[in-house]
Amino acid sequence: MRIRLVAHPIWRYFNQQLCNQDSVWNFKRFWFLYKIEFLKHCWQQEVSQETRPFYEK
Repeated sequence: MRIRLVAHPIWRYFNQQLCNQDSVWNFKRFWFLYKIEFLKHCWQQEVSQETRPFYEK
């Protein structure tokens, strides 16, 4: 599991398109943006898993 958490962003970094305007070649900047994207993804999963309200009438 731990290897997957490290290997996935490295894989995404090296598989960026060369001529794409959205490619980020500064690794620190890429890592910063990747963490933000990862947190957004986790947040969306957490919100979508909430099916029951906090209280029921």
